[in-house]
Amino acid sequence: MRPLIINKTTTTPKVTLDKAEGIFKFEGVSRPEDVLKFYNPIFEWIQEYLQDPNQKTVVEFQLIYHNTASAKIIVKLINQFKKLAEVNKEVAVKWYYRENDEDIKESGEDYKSLIDIPFELIEIA
Repeated sequence: MRPLIINKTTTTPKVTLDKAEGIFKFEGVSRPEDVLKFYNPIFEWIQEYLQDPNQKTVVEFQLIYHNTASAKIIVKLINQFKKLAEVNKEVAVKWYYRENDEDIKESGEDYKSLIDIPFELIEIA
């Protein structure tokens, strides 16, 4: 399966989805003008990955800002990966937030409360 790597812009995050390396990361700012247009290829890649997933999948979010439309997409993304737990695969989410960034921290806490899979909040300096 080919990796999906999308470079960040001023309005979109860097996305790295690489099955062979076991890397699933979203980094930066997420406020695309057309959220569905940006995230549809990501959902397509995840659908393919779900057909033959790794035994363990760790999804990392290192966002510094995301808008409301992206927040809804993030819930959908996490729910896609949650399907792995239903087929006895290990799945976990790591949500990174900067020290003193209460908005991103609270967003992570909100997602954690919505999702019934291991979800770790990690403070970074």
